[in-house]
Formats: sequence, C-alpha cells, structure tokens
Amino acid sequence: MNIRAYAASIGHSVWFSEDSGEHWLRAPTNVGGVYNESRSWCVATHPDRPGEVLTGTDQGLYRWSPRAGRWDHLPSPMDDLQVLQVAQAPDDPDFIVAGCRPHEVFISEDGGARWNRCAISQRVQAEFINTPRVTSIQFDPARRDTIWITIEIDGVFRSDDRGRTWRKLNEGLRTDDVHNLIVFDDLGSRRVLASTELGLHRSDDDAETWRHVPVPSAPYEYYRCMARRADASGVFFLSVGDRPSGVEGLLFRSRDFGETWEEVPLSPRANSTIWWIATNPADPTLIFFCTIMGQIWRSRDGGETFEKMGRELGELRQIAWAPAA
Repeated sequence: MNIRAYAASIGHSVWFSEDSGEHWLRAPTNVGGVYNESRSWCVATHPDRPGEVLTGTDQGLYRWSPRAGRWDHLPSPMDDLQVLQVAQAPDDPDFIVAGCRPHEVFISEDGGARWNRCAISQRVQAEFINTPRVTSIQFDPARRDTIWITIEIDGVFRSDDRGRTWRKLNEGLRTDDVHNLIVFDDLGSRRVLASTELGLHRSDDDAETWRHVPVPSAPYEYYRCMARRADASGVFFLSVGDRPSGVEGLLFRSRDFGETWEEVPLSPRANSTIWWIATNPADPTLIFFCTIMGQIWRSRDGGETFEKMGRELGELRQIAWAPAA
C-alpha cells in the first residue's frame, strides 16, 4: 500500500512525505495555493476522500486537492482566527468540526461552504496561556451524534446532538487544562481517559465525574496526547513531557486500556514533548509521532519499537498519514 504522511508546521506550512517519513517536501511556492511560510496547526484526512487533506492555519482553513495539486482556501468565519483542530465525521466527510484560538468552534455540514458557530464555552481568559484554545476534537466511536472537545484551559465538553448543544464535564478534574481525550467501549462498559496539565484522568460514567489515575513510572505530570492503536487490541499510547515545549519527551504504552503502563524506549531521546501521535485503521502497524521541536518517529510493528526519522522539520503541531490517492 502506498501512503502519504503529512506534518503541520509552525512557519513552513504542511510537509508531505511519499516514502513513509524518510523524505519531506512542501507544495511548490508559485502554485501551491498557501503561503509556504504560514503557520499550519493541524491536518485531517478521511478514508472516503483519498488524497484530500484539510489544514488549519493562521489564515483560515485550506483543502488540498490531489487532482489540482494545490491548496484551496475555504472562506469562513475562521479566516481571522488560528484554526488549531479539524475533524471530519467518520460517516460523512462533509461534516466538519473546526476548533480555534480563541476557543471558537464551528461546524459545516456541506464540506465547508457554510459554517455555524457553536455556543460551547464562555470563558474569556485563562491562566498561563491568556486565551483559551481548542486542543482536540473527537467523534464518539459508538454514538453517531456525539462529539467530544477539549479546551485548554476550560476542560471537557460533549455534545450529544451533533454540535447543537454542549455540556461542560469537569467534575473531579485536578485542572481544567485538558489536552486530549480517548473513549473505550471494549470492556463491557465505557471508559473515558483525559490527559491534562496535572496527569491522567479516568471516567467510568461517560465523563460525568473524573478521578486522577497515577502512572507510577512517569516522572512528570504534563500529559499531552493519546492515541489508540487502530485495531481491536487494548494498546494505546500516551505522551508525557517535562513541560509544554520542554527538553524531554516520553512515550508510554498500555496494553490493557490504561490499567498498566510501560515506557517505550526511544533512542536517541525525544528532544521535547511529543505533541501528536498518528494512527490509521488502513494499517494498524504503522504509527508516527512528532515532537513539538520537529522530530518525527515511525513504528512499523504497531508501536512495539520506534525509529527516529533523519529529517527534522522545525516546530511541529500535528502529524497524520493516509493511503495515497
């Protein structure tokens, strides 16, 4: 299977790799359709649209057209915002949820032609980062109309009606500084995990209440991203860093839905916090992750081992991969 990997960078737009991360290029400046030194925060692909990619930037949302070989701007109310997260509904690639800084959330049901603003969070300021921002968007794995969003710094939000109304679900969290979230329905009952500024939290009642879950082998409490291996196993991954950008990033693996943990050996050590982990059900054995300071790592054995790619790409925020068109 031929695949293409994508890396969203701060200052060099979106990088493409046609050889599983060995080499990286950007769209040609004169015909690429996006400013090649733009800040790109996120990338999103969909199995029903092979070769097509969405990216959020400081100048709105763009879509990569594989046929034209260029980025096309999608005019929207987000053109003056930082578009930090984009996700498409698993059952409908035209249903797009975008999250921004400031922490606005917009939904399009027609592929980006029209957008509706969601009334989700009223917080106007946040400690540490000044302006709250959306850190993750998740479509529920079992409920078509349920969407999860995390906001730094305001907590966990859930909509059960496709984004029309939202509930804030923070009871029991040690902090409202929430970075990522994952939902498991494999154990006979639902388990939700959230990574935060102050460690890992777990809910067994659909996020109505939370409790802190220690990871004994982790030396730090700054937990950033999580990703499940894209298969029926209980394997998933959690990143831990010494601070938001930091000088050390650690990767932890659970084989039992978060009951126990082991550190994944990385050589050399990661140079900063691991910011995003990329999986795809097209091949559960292929996993990428990137550090905030530009390193890219790859696993070809489902996350048992990882190797660092030779090329580093400056400051990165997100990585993804998908079968090539």
